[in-house]
Amino acid sequence: MAALAACWLILTGNGLSANLTPPQDGILDETRALGEETHRQLADELREFREGLDTDAWITATSFIPVEVTLRRQAQIDRRAWSGERPAVLMAYDRATNNGAMSFAPELWQRYSSAELIEIMQEARRILGNTALSLDERLVLAARSWMDRLREMESVRLKHTLPIQGDEKKLAQAAASWLAGGTVILALFGLVARRTSASSSHKFLFPDVSVGMRFGAPYGGGVTSEIKTSGPGE
Repeated sequence: MAALAACWLILTGNGLSANLTPPQDGILDETRALGEETHRQLADELREFREGLDTDAWITATSFIPVEVTLRRQAQIDRRAWSGERPAVLMAYDRATNNGAMSFAPELWQRYSSAELIEIMQEARRILGNTALSLDERLVLAARSWMDRLREMESVRLKHTLPIQGDEKKLAQAAASWLAGGTVILALFGLVARRTSASSSHKFLFPDVSVGMRFGAPYGGGVTSEIKTSGPGE
């Protein structure tokens, strides 16, 4: 029975979100808490966040949540319905309970520290529940808190990623230099080897000299010589 009840709750939650069209500017304000100028400014900040981090960003403010579905569960359902499997974050607020919740896509849980994401969720809930502020102030401050924090986390992540890519690039450049140098050295060795082979195969032809002696002359007298050279075919 418990399993059937859980399935019914999930289907009910999905049915609730299936009727909602994703807000074009990222903000679904059923409470009418945001003034026109504040709404426009917050929508611009969400757009800059989406473009900067390539991550969908949504804000919902409702006056009623069915008792069968928790606010956090509803936030998760809405995020999936609007962003699918894309990296996304959704902040939800329920005016009836003065409660807030957030939902992060699985990719963000893989990309960032779980402890930091939990801190972001807790901070957003704290701001949204602060009745000393007006509702529009709470929505804006809470949204800015997680947008700023996620930007910082992304900046840190990129700083740790780029040096690795730079080292790989330097290694590739060094390897290319070594290969080029090795090619030149091999070419020089080949040239020297060819010259050595050519020198060893070259024949130097010396003249054949025959010397005759004049008999009867002191110490052999004068000598005559005959020089003959041998051609390549001899």
